[in-house]
Amino acid sequence: MGNQYRRMQTVKHALQYYITRPGASEKDLVREKNLLKRVEEDIEWYEERHHIKKKEEKK
Repeated sequence: MGNQYRRMQTVKHALQYYITRPGASEKDLVREKNLLKRVEEDIEWYEERHHIKKKEEKK
């Protein structure tokens, strides 16, 4: 797994955590959720391009 992929995953997880903070304005949340969606799309593209298998989610 490359450094680029790890950075993207770190940014994704940081955004997921950051969005849950108390006191965030609705406007900020909309922007951050849109950014998170873009990061997730970039990760999906990277996984497909580099044949990275997705881990199964734990339930």
